[in-house]
Amino acid sequence: MITRDALLLIGHGSTILPDAARPLLAHAEVIRASGRFAEVAVGMLLGEPNVAAVFATLTAPVVHVVPFFLEDGYITRIAIPDLILPFASASRVIRFCPPVGLHAGIATLLEARLLRHCEMFGIVPKSLSVLLVGHGSAKGPGRARALRRNAAALEAGGRFGWIRVAYLEEAPFAAEALASARGHVVAVVGYLVNEGRHAIKDLPWLIAEERAQRGTHWPPVHDLGPIGADEAMPRLIMDQVTAARSA
Repeated sequence: MITRDALLLIGHGSTILPDAARPLLAHAEVIRASGRFAEVAVGMLLGEPNVAAVFATLTAPVVHVVPFFLEDGYITRIAIPDLILPFASASRVIRFCPPVGLHAGIATLLEARLLRHCEMFGIVPKSLSVLLVGHGSAKGPGRARALRRNAAALEAGGRFGWIRVAYLEEAPFAAEALASARGHVVAVVGYLVNEGRHAIKDLPWLIAEERAQRGTHWPPVHDLGPIGADEAMPRLIMDQVTAARSA
């Protein structure tokens, strides 16, 4: 459905990694090309493009705000509304949409990503064990509910070996989960959307360390990368706008 509305995508961003917004900017281009919205913009909470500055450029009377986050917590429920609501007025309606990570299609995205990898490398899916690695939080552990739901949905599909969840900043830690999986062919998927330090440095380093420990005599560790740049994301983002309209 084509509208005169604007779409504002908000990501976490980074003050030290200038390319952190790259996946979201690419998704914005795909959505812009669809012609569904009169305006499509990207703003980041940290670094550039700055959310407030970007919002000031929008002219549409209705702005749909979609957080490009995989979990629903303080940032999506409080920080983003607190930042955006001052722009609301009698002539400007702001509609907050669910974070992309709450979309039921994330589990399907994960399964499709794994199956493509299996086909590419000639792996029997049932022989592949899967480790989903999320950000986690040392200050508030146990909040990654969407990650656990998607892991459960992936496991219920029965296409792969075991499915486990680990984190970079809380237990169970990714390094320990990888070490405990020696003897298994493991696919590591980063449950991460922002191309920040965790996605492009920390998780790849942990995988490299595990590969070094395994050497050439252990089953391999496959790095499927973070899911933030997945080609299915633009559709899920647009679905979140539809879901908010229907709520």
